[in-house]
Amino acid sequence: MNRSVFEMHWQYYLSIEKMLLKTNQYVTHSNKNKDAYSDEFASIILISCSELDSLFKRLCYNYGIQSEGKYFKMKDYARIIKKYIGNDYGLATGISTINDDSIVIFPFENIDVTKPYANLKWWKDYQAIKHDRIKNVTKGNLLNAVNSVAAQFIILRKLIDTIDESNGKEYLKENYWSEYWVPVA
Repeated sequence: MNRSVFEMHWQYYLSIEKMLLKTNQYVTHSNKNKDAYSDEFASIILISCSELDSLFKRLCYNYGIQSEGKYFKMKDYARIIKKYIGNDYGLATGISTINDDSIVIFPFENIDVTKPYANLKWWKDYQAIKHDRIKNVTKGNLLNAVNSVAAQFIILRKLIDTIDESNGKEYLKENYWSEYWVPVA
């Protein structure tokens, strides 16, 4: 991936992250509120996961992964996630909450290539929202929004590795972070 393409994806990510941050004015991003749902959370999930689909494809192309069918599906993406990303990327929401009740997530935890939607509940819920937003209104919740934006962030961080050293890979690693996420060890 070249740096200018990465930066376009990064700027889009930042706009989605800003949408998520703004929702904290109305619903505190805490574990107690993770099931709160709204049209804004549903919009964030739809936009973020749509962009994720593009980012997953880019990862597959960069690492030589071919689709098993006519189109790429989460099953294809799960193979590359499992191989190059794993489950050890955890993030916590960086918003101060009462009693330090921030949301801690591992978006790719329990990923399983053999299960529908690769066993990722937030991706399954995204598909449900995409195909019938009214019927699946409660799936447009804070936890799914946080998971989808976190997954987008993690994939973008991984895509930095595919940028050539001469295009400032180390600069991007050091300077392209988020004010919202706190890494979890």
